[in-house]
Amino acid sequence: MNRFFMLLALILLIVVLLNGCNSSIDNFGGSNRSLSNEEGDLNSVSDSETPEITLRLWFGREDFIPADRFETFHAQHPNIRVEFDVIPLEQSVTDFTKNYNTDDAPDVFQTYHENVPMLATQGLLYDMTDQFKKWQQEKPDTYNNLLPQAFDITSNKGKRHGLAIHLGPRWNVYRSDWFQQAGLSIPETWDDVLDAARKLQQEGYLEENQYAYALVVGATNSPNWFQSQFQAMGGQYTKSGMPIINSKAGIYLINFYQTLVREKLVHPETLAWHSGKMRAAFFEGNAAMATIGENIFPVIQNELGPYGEKWIASQQPYRPGAQDEARSNASSWVMMVSAKTGHPEAVSLVLQYLSDTEIVREVAHRYQPTMNITVMTEPEYYEAKPWQAELREQFNKAEFIPGHIKHPTVQRVLVDLMQEAVANPNTPAETIAMKYQDQLDDLDR
Repeated sequence: MNRFFMLLALILLIVVLLNGCNSSIDNFGGSNRSLSNEEGDLNSVSDSETPEITLRLWFGREDFIPADRFETFHAQHPNIRVEFDVIPLEQSVTDFTKNYNTDDAPDVFQTYHENVPMLATQGLLYDMTDQFKKWQQEKPDTYNNLLPQAFDITSNKGKRHGLAIHLGPRWNVYRSDWFQQAGLSIPETWDDVLDAARKLQQEGYLEENQYAYALVVGATNSPNWFQSQFQAMGGQYTKSGMPIINSKAGIYLINFYQTLVREKLVHPETLAWHSGKMRAAFFEGNAAMATIGENIFPVIQNELGPYGEKWIASQQPYRPGAQDEARSNASSWVMMVSAKTGHPEAVSLVLQYLSDTEIVREVAHRYQPTMNITVMTEPEYYEAKPWQAELREQFNKAEFIPGHIKHPTVQRVLVDLMQEAVANPNTPAETIAMKYQDQLDDLDR
């Protein structure tokens, strides 16, 4: 598993050396050229003699749709019409596969990056390697303004099947005002989290219906928060991308969930909570701590006020005695290309548009971070997201959660594990870890 932003530091160093000693990281832009001023566009698929092409695209969230809504793209490529819809990420694979089998699949669809090995193995994805080589040759400035991981994470066995435009880490968030009232420091270890939770919950710092921690373990959710905590606790994966739950990190994580429930440090209905409930518990003032994706931070800021006044974010704590094993994590919501697309050149243009500096900047400022180097290193980005200044170092070290060729089944097993841990807080964590490790191991046989 590759560390995905270490290369960025090298890129920044090279640019600083090229531009002189007065250059700074915040002034590094890679390329400020946008589609609106790009020379030599690939008009071979959109000139006046070419019949009109219609591409269908599924976004995984409304928030990923750029404010421009393809207006610039349609003006530049009048013979390419993009029809887009929103199919929730949670439904993306099921709906895409169903439509694919009836020859009604979109040309491009958005899904969790962990699904790439499975989709590629099933032959459902188009090999965009040649189209991306053409992009690199004809528009090196925009191509090289994306982190290599934008292409790598959508690849399988050397073939590139799409583009990762956005990524997002998960951090721990805290009601810093409540912590100050209780004389607490921001936790460094997960044991510190439990100690802080006990003090807040048991010593009168929280009101009725307020709880120390917010978890998401509902049956309809993905276990991505669980896996991010697993990595922070030093959890490891097999070469196939399978989490090793029957380990010190896995057992500790299960016990952490059970302790929160046993000691009534989480809401009594946690077993049924979906991610929206967990997030709302924090930004509506009903939880003191939670593990939350960075894309929700603008919402928190709107609800709780400026960053640093009532709330702060920090890298997830480490497991006691395992600081060197702790890792920040990230997910990506990748744009994948259907194997049945009839217009790969036009698809490449759409992906270039979606990752263009002028287009993606708006999405990155209000929602998810991006693989676009210029956007992520502009002073304006840090103004829009002030927490990034504190989190940048860990952000640059974050690792993607691995995928697996049987990813949906792996997800189901992990959700069942979380549910059992919360529903049976007195069952030995080792017993639960062993039970579900056996199920995971069966998937690799």
